[in-house]
Amino acid sequence: MTEEMEKIEEIYCLNREQIRSYLIGLLNEHETDDYSLEGLKKVVRGTPYLMVAYIVNDDCIQESPNIYKDHINEAKQGMNRRAFLRYISTKRDRFFLSDPYYNETSGKIYVLLYEEHEDKMLFFNFDIKAVIQHLGLWDRA
Repeated sequence: MTEEMEKIEEIYCLNREQIRSYLIGLLNEHETDDYSLEGLKKVVRGTPYLMVAYIVNDDCIQESPNIYKDHINEAKQGMNRRAFLRYISTKRDRFFLSDPYYNETSGKIYVLLYEEHEDKMLFFNFDIKAVIQHLGLWDRA
C-alpha cells in the first residue's frame, strides 16, 4: 500500500489542478439544489468514481446518511464531522479538494471534494486512483 500511496501522491501533486477541474466538472453535470436523499442518490449514482457523499450542516453535524452507489448507511448520521475541517484549510471558491488519504472502511485511497452551499457543506469522496487512471496519468508516472 505504501508504494501505491506514494505513487498516487506524486501524480496528484503534479496534476492537482487538472484532477480538481475534472472532479468539479463531474459534479457540475449533476448540479442541483435538491439536497434531499433522493437528489443526492442521483448524484452519487450518476457520477463516476464517486464512492460516497453526505451533507454536513454549519454546526459540523452530519445531517444525511452516507450515500453509496448501491446502499445507504445511516450509522454516521448525527456525527460531529469537525475533524474533517482540518482537510479544508483554504477556500478559493466554493470547492475544496483534499490531499489523498487512505479510507479504512473501503481499503481505497480517496480525495475529499467539499462543496459549500449557504448553510450546508457537501462532502464527496472519490476513488483517486480510478480518477488518475481514467485521466491517463497513471501510466505516465
